[in-house]
Amino acid sequence: MTPKNLLMVSVLALGHFSSLPVLSADMTCHLSVSGGNVVGNGTSYCFGQDFSFGGSTSGRWSITNITKSIDKIDWRKGCSAGLSCTVTVHAYTINKGEAYIHYDDGSIEFVEATMEYETGF
Repeated sequence: MTPKNLLMVSVLALGHFSSLPVLSADMTCHLSVSGGNVVGNGTSYCFGQDFSFGGSTSGRWSITNITKSIDKIDWRKGCSAGLSCTVTVHAYTINKGEAYIHYDDGSIEFVEATMEYETGF
């Protein structure tokens, strides 16, 4: 293959891939900790620690940065419906949020986030 033909094939391939839909939604977490520290609120990984000696605290899952029309959200872990919900976050366990976003154009995107909480020592 000549250099000119190779360049032409490369340009055509790049043009093809640039027309693919870009999926960019995120799942974020927000952990509420009384009298302690939280790292990562508003990201896909939140960690909180306090000295309340309780077995749980509250948190929230949210799906953000959606750029296309949604047909439905299929929550696998975390919420049961909608774009966000408040949940009980259990201490010393991995608390996961997972959802499939089904868009009107037929594409599907998977988003996930994790919350961890520790209390007392």
